[in-house]
Amino acid sequence: FIGTGQTAITGTSNLARLQARFTLRIELSDADVDAVIRQVILAKKPETKAPITEVMEANLGEISRHLAETSIAHRQEDTRHFAQDYPILPVRRRFWDAALRVLDQTGTDSQLRNQLSMIHKAIQTNLDEPLGSIIPGDYLYFDATDKLLQSRMLPRKLHDATQRWIGGSDDQRLMARACAVVFLINKVASTNTDLGLHPNLANIADLLVDDLKAGSSSLRSRLPALLEECEFIIKVGEKYSIQTEESAAWNDAFLSQKGTLNNATHQIETERADLIRRYFAKLVGNLSVSHGESKVPRALSPVFDVTLPKDSDVRLYAWIRDGWSDDESQVRADARQAGSESPTLFVFIPKRSADELRNQLIELKAATATLETRGTPGTSEGEEARGAMQTTRDSAQRRVNELLDEAFSGARVFQGGGNELLGASLRETILEGAENALARLHPKFHLADHPAWDKVYAKAKQGAPDALKVMGHDGEPQSHSVCKAILSHLGNGKKGSEIRDHFEHGDYGWPQDAIDGALQVLLVSGQIRTSDGTAPQELDRRAIGKTDFRVEATTISAGERIKIRKVMQKLGVQAKSGEESAKAPEFVDRLRSLAEQAGGEPPAPEPPVSDALEAVRLSSGNDQLKAIVTNQDELLVAIDDWQATADTIAQRQPAWGTLKRLADHAKGLKDADALLAQVAQIREHRSLLDDPDPVQPLLANLTQRFRESFNELQQRYSEEHRAGMQRLEADDNWQQLSQEQRHDFLADNHLTAAHAPQISLGSTQEVLETLGHVRPDALSDRIAALSSRFDEVLVAAAEAMEPEIQFVSLPRRTLKNDADIDAWLDEVRSRLQEALQEGPVITQ
Repeated sequence: FIGTGQTAITGTSNLARLQARFTLRIELSDADVDAVIRQVILAKKPETKAPITEVMEANLGEISRHLAETSIAHRQEDTRHFAQDYPILPVRRRFWDAALRVLDQTGTDSQLRNQLSMIHKAIQTNLDEPLGSIIPGDYLYFDATDKLLQSRMLPRKLHDATQRWIGGSDDQRLMARACAVVFLINKVASTNTDLGLHPNLANIADLLVDDLKAGSSSLRSRLPALLEECEFIIKVGEKYSIQTEESAAWNDAFLSQKGTLNNATHQIETERADLIRRYFAKLVGNLSVSHGESKVPRALSPVFDVTLPKDSDVRLYAWIRDGWSDDESQVRADARQAGSESPTLFVFIPKRSADELRNQLIELKAATATLETRGTPGTSEGEEARGAMQTTRDSAQRRVNELLDEAFSGARVFQGGGNELLGASLRETILEGAENALARLHPKFHLADHPAWDKVYAKAKQGAPDALKVMGHDGEPQSHSVCKAILSHLGNGKKGSEIRDHFEHGDYGWPQDAIDGALQVLLVSGQIRTSDGTAPQELDRRAIGKTDFRVEATTISAGERIKIRKVMQKLGVQAKSGEESAKAPEFVDRLRSLAEQAGGEPPAPEPPVSDALEAVRLSSGNDQLKAIVTNQDELLVAIDDWQATADTIAQRQPAWGTLKRLADHAKGLKDADALLAQVAQIREHRSLLDDPDPVQPLLANLTQRFRESFNELQQRYSEEHRAGMQRLEADDNWQQLSQEQRHDFLADNHLTAAHAPQISLGSTQEVLETLGHVRPDALSDRIAALSSRFDEVLVAAAEAMEPEIQFVSLPRRTLKNDADIDAWLDEVRSRLQEALQEGPVITQ
């Protein structure tokens, strides 16, 4: 017994049972199967191979394209087998091999004898066909259709339909064959994903080709419509599948939704209107126009209502209507009736393909509703059905968009008055109309249309009355058209918010930068003022809306401005013509600062009080300039006097500071009370500026007193130190010490030359520096302690020379007579005699 097949006999469960009885094994490989088929079934006479090879090579482009994205696509080695395999392509053989492995559940159909039988039957269908005809890929389906039905792999309805269609018209025959290929590809793809084979249009067409010369191009164009109409085929994305019971249930739900929507006329009309709105927004986008060189953003609002808003005369609108609810003649008539001053744009969307749009909308909504109601399935068939429904929805959406494109391509736009606008696109046409409409809406906008208003505001905020020069205006601010209009509008005064509201709307439509910049320039130049007196430089932009503005009543002549600049120049404030108001705050600050420098804390005189200064300080705007020119004489004299006083104070203040420091050190100084009293008098009576200068004599006297005091103390220190050193020199123990020991004992008691007080008395500054580290009272105490310190040195010397020496303290008594002296001497003698028994004695 010999078992044959593409795999070893052990790979077939039914045949594996026979292995024990039949011990001789001959195992055939896939290559052996191919060899048998080619040498037995597909063998050809030698003279026929050349024409076959010629035809195959002539159509190599078509052959190599088949299943190109799969792993079973055309290979280079296939070329040498073309003549042997004809009329079966190697790609088809590999596809059938993959399909048989899936369809043959027992493994018997994959055996050599069954393959020989199938291929033998296949080539019989091609015997009478001209050279170039090949066996199509769907042959396997029709050859095995009954077996597939019996094994329940093939649905009964699909089996019956394909058997019926295969004998019908050309379209029916192609539909049957396409269903067969879709069935086979899906079976292979479901179990062998490594092949990369998908049931898309290209692969289906490739497997259906039965004439190499004709190719697959015509099939690719015919198949989409046939597959879409086929009740057994569903499309998921770009892939086709056989409809299952699950997908049929989805289709039933879809048809039910369509039936309901077909009767819901109002709902479909509402959906169409909403769709037109959304499509208009998508097509046209954000309708905002940059107005003029200032690029002021102007919103263009679309309106789909049956009537225009009440504010259509002061706002920019695009009134959109369509052919389903209006007609073009009515839209044009409304545009004419609005008049040539109307800023409204009239847009008409024509009615096109109305029935198809309605049907596609129903398809779209039905598919969407089906997807929502059926939810997310839990089976692969359900997922496939859901994908097919999504494809139906997407296809309907795509067609709706195409129909809307068609309708919007014929859109017409009319300006108020009836003039039609033409443009490359609806958006460009509407934007062009919007620019024309803005000229109607804001006819005075051009007066303020300049991009540099923000720079004007910034310069004016810094105090420049000629800030309009950045826009090329060299005249007076009040002569500029914008400033002139604002001055005219102010009347008896208005809030900044009222001014902005008036000029930002209506005929003007000015940018806020222009309004704020003009207000700031008028403030700085003195043409207007704020009711609360806020200086122009201090007025924040955020506060303009809440600020009251008034036209300035006080005016300043050119001659007065010259006088004002002269007074300002006296204090170093340089004001150009027109900058007087801007420089006035700086002048007031300097004048007030000079007045403060002309007085101060005692002993300086009190700061001067000036009515002229107060008059200037308490006014603002042109009133402040008027106060300067009115009080110019008094101000000029005051400036000279205050400057002279300030200079004198600055000159004498350092000497006074030195005198104060010396006086603080002199509180305990002998014979210094009279001098300190004079210092107090200078402070109390603010006599710093008296003539002659009262500070310098006191400074010299106090310095001399400190010199005398320090000289006396320095002499006493020297004498006391000399006496102590003499005592040391007379002491035997001291004489026995080395120089190093002597220095150490003196250093320990701060008695070396380096420890002597460092006193420098050359100048007043040197006296102050000496007082910084040597106080007279402290030096006096140190001198008094010198004797005891030398005693300590003597004691230390004695201890160093005679370690057993004793120190005996002599008793202290108050002696009134000779008897007291005798008694004291007896007591001392007794103590010393007792101590001597223990060793040498030093009294203390």
